[in-house]
Amino acid sequence: MSKVTLKQQLRNNFLAIFSIFIAIISLSYNTWRNEATEYNRNVRTSSFQILMSLAELQLLVDYAYYSEQENKDDPIKGWRHVLYIRDLAKTVTPEIQGHADKLQQTWQDNWNQMGENQQSSALITKTIQEHRQAVLTTLKALK
Repeated sequence: MSKVTLKQQLRNNFLAIFSIFIAIISLSYNTWRNEATEYNRNVRTSSFQILMSLAELQLLVDYAYYSEQENKDDPIKGWRHVLYIRDLAKTVTPEIQGHADKLQQTWQDNWNQMGENQQSSALITKTIQEHRQAVLTTLKALK
């Protein structure tokens, strides 16, 4: 019985070894790509929802300040948007989460005065615009 050397075994089984190597690399890449795609999908969905809520919140702020009707829309409804935005921001990026925390603080400090005080209304609007811009920048950065 002749001994088969390691070099001969490698040469005889090169195709099988190479196939396993390619399969492992392909599986690793596919898993990574799926994870990246899922992350991007989640960020996109959350970002679009945040943008819609920011628009609704801005509408509420504008209506509370500029409407001349006695029965203005209740500004406390804005808490629903602010809290929703803050919760969704946790699924996007830490930067967006920071903007959401700032929006919540600004809203908390100014919501009850925004109907009569132009400065409060302007401060909330500025914070909403900054948050919107940060979300749009995050969306543009997705690959």
